[in-house]
Amino acid sequence: MVRRRLKSIGIAVVGLLLACQLVPVSRTNPPVNASRTLYATQPVPAAVKAVFDRSCSTCHSNETPWPWYGYVAPVSWVVARDVHQARKAMNFSEWANYSAKRKEDKLEEICEQVTNGDMPDRKYALFHRASRISPPEREAICEWTDASRDY
Repeated sequence: MVRRRLKSIGIAVVGLLLACQLVPVSRTNPPVNASRTLYATQPVPAAVKAVFDRSCSTCHSNETPWPWYGYVAPVSWVVARDVHQARKAMNFSEWANYSAKRKEDKLEEICEQVTNGDMPDRKYALFHRASRISPPEREAICEWTDASRDY
């Protein structure tokens, strides 16, 4: 009786997971105009760019390398939502489209969020250990953002 019930529950769970795969998820990377990116419009030291490439650009650019698990529901829903929210909050690929005031605000937020440990996102850093930012890297980022706000 218990075995039959567990088997029914298992079949239902597998069926539900299979059905979840049918829910469409947008995993697009809009085209990037290289002349409109952060790196083309503002000087970024190589050390800071390396941290951004390793820890930030996966979500905060239009050049997301969608991982294999980004195609498996329900994890794909979380990954896609996080990327879309990150791009909406700040997008290195569309930096030139921001007003001077918005750029200044974003630069301040970058320093604040890496200093507070809010970025990279904890879920992301849990599975991507190399994305974690060391204290000297945080200092370099904040020095750059401070200097860039005066730029």
